[in-house]
Amino acid sequence: MLHPPLSVSLAAILQEEQAPRGLTLNLLIERTERRGLFLVLILLSLPFITPIPLPGLSNVIGFVILLLAIRLALRMPPYLPRFVGERKLSPERMHKVLQASVRFLRFMEKWVKPRRTDWLTWRAAQFGNALLLALMAFVLFLPIPPIVPFSNSLPSYAIILMAASMMEEDGLMIWLAYGMCLATLVYLTSMAHLIIGFFFRYYDRVMQWLGQLT
Repeated sequence: MLHPPLSVSLAAILQEEQAPRGLTLNLLIERTERRGLFLVLILLSLPFITPIPLPGLSNVIGFVILLLAIRLALRMPPYLPRFVGERKLSPERMHKVLQASVRFLRFMEKWVKPRRTDWLTWRAAQFGNALLLALMAFVLFLPIPPIVPFSNSLPSYAIILMAASMMEEDGLMIWLAYGMCLATLVYLTSMAHLIIGFFFRYYDRVMQWLGQLT
């Protein structure tokens, strides 16, 4: 399906004098024909792209993204929870957010564009992609110890690539997103195996040492 780039829609909102006044994220999603949902997913994921985990914040944001992805899979209205989606930002702050979003989208749209998109419009594909988004959000939500590097950044990159590909219906870029999802699961599974193995080895040594004392 051909559609104007999301950056064009946001730029049009910026040009309207009263648009930023009282604008909420839920209203922004609605005014962009709900394609703004994917922009929100990207913006929520950006703080976690650094290798250093952000425990606490990732749990909250991961839960919000998880809710949005489930609603997307079930074709429910893609609204953010009220404590986030209905919160009104000041016109100045919202104006800055929209300006930054337009610049970011214009950069992103150089690489992500509608390509071989027919299959992405199938109901099964949309449902499966939304579930994959939910899985990556669940990984971000998990209280993984901060000693594990990239535990936030890998699922965040996967969410960003998935959301961008779904937003622009890019049937090529989404395969890179699938690869990032797979890499995330393989990496974290491997790290979990190493940590659990180390714990049991350390536990066995402690028990042997205690046995020698007795």
